[in-house]
Amino acid sequence: MRASGISLLLCSLALGGTPIEPIVAQDSTKVVVVDTTTKYKSDSLPLKPERTFRFDTDEGTWISLDVSPDGKTIVFELLGDLYTIPVSGGEARRITRGLPFDSQPRYSPDGKRIVFLSDRDGAENVWTCDADGSKLEQVTRGKTALYASPVWTPDGDYVVVSRLDDPLGANYQLWIFHKDGGTGLSLTKADSGQNSVGRDGGGRPGIDALGPAFGYDPRYVWYARHRGGFGYNLTFPQWQLATFDRETGKIVVQSDIYGSSMRPVLSRDGKWMVYATRFDGETGLRLRDLATGSERWLRYPVQRDEQESRFTRDLMPGSAFTPDNKALITSYAGKIWRVEVPSGSAAQIPFKARVDQEAGSLVKFSYPVDTGDVMVRQIRNPVSSPDGKRIAFSALDRLYVMDWPKGAPRRLTRDSVHEQVP
Repeated sequence: MRASGISLLLCSLALGGTPIEPIVAQDSTKVVVVDTTTKYKSDSLPLKPERTFRFDTDEGTWISLDVSPDGKTIVFELLGDLYTIPVSGGEARRITRGLPFDSQPRYSPDGKRIVFLSDRDGAENVWTCDADGSKLEQVTRGKTALYASPVWTPDGDYVVVSRLDDPLGANYQLWIFHKDGGTGLSLTKADSGQNSVGRDGGGRPGIDALGPAFGYDPRYVWYARHRGGFGYNLTFPQWQLATFDRETGKIVVQSDIYGSSMRPVLSRDGKWMVYATRFDGETGLRLRDLATGSERWLRYPVQRDEQESRFTRDLMPGSAFTPDNKALITSYAGKIWRVEVPSGSAAQIPFKARVDQEAGSLVKFSYPVDTGDVMVRQIRNPVSSPDGKRIAFSALDRLYVMDWPKGAPRRLTRDSVHEQVP
């Protein structure tokens, strides 16, 4: 049915503090002025769950994980919840749940606590919990910052994490926070960008620092370093590995490879490092012997990286060496894998997870829909018949023909496919 009048919605403007009064036209047109000067109380975050989607799965996307110090358990993220499984695989046990998006878990050096990211207070922050998901504690407190890839310092007293203060105009910096909270300290704020790679012109100023990792020597923080923010269709290289000296503040570039170097993972014995790089349009994992500097492919390809996106969850998912330094536990192709070091042979670690995905209320509105005749605003490809008495044309992806010049258009077919260019 057709509407009898036209409804226009105007936002009121305050002139000298006085809002515009509502106006009613003399004809059937209705003009509605909305008062935007009155503040209404809205529902606070986090949202309250009103729906739950339940299913079982044996795969996931962008699974960041870690291995417990005793080598018996894997903690991983799946659809915003944290799960644990035996290192050999099996039924996954969910240790966090609900509407909050929990991600990027890392065990403390003693295995008793887990650090992770969560928006359970209404904004993304760093949190910790016991290994079974209990005793939640908030480490950082803020409303606008984004975080990526938290990791414990080897003494277990602090957390190093990449932090972005302004998602639209700042860069990720390495920050260090005490495990019990506090204001924290930026480690890379003073980075001048010397010997950095990334965007030349057009990008935002400053240096991004992502994926902090510790190896045998707790003095050094390994990470990926980049200039100029995010972008698309970029010229490589974009990221290179670097170390931050916690005693002197000195930054030293540790890689020089065309496909970039990302997400370093170091063995506890100081012998191996694995990092991601792109080659021939695909991303794989490189293995470096830290004693000799020699490198080889560990696994290639694995999955896509995030170099040409916002990299809000780092450039690659988190991986971890086993405590005996003989294998890398990682994820790609939707599965969790044990990759032997240095041979690179891979075996799947199977898991099955029960997902209870909570959601807020359904956002749904009712709109009146005009069901009468539609005025076609554009016809395409009109063509005349040889005798000039009819024309054929397409409109709304359907083919019509009509007598020229005052005939009624009629469809030529009853097909539901696209019909164009008669």
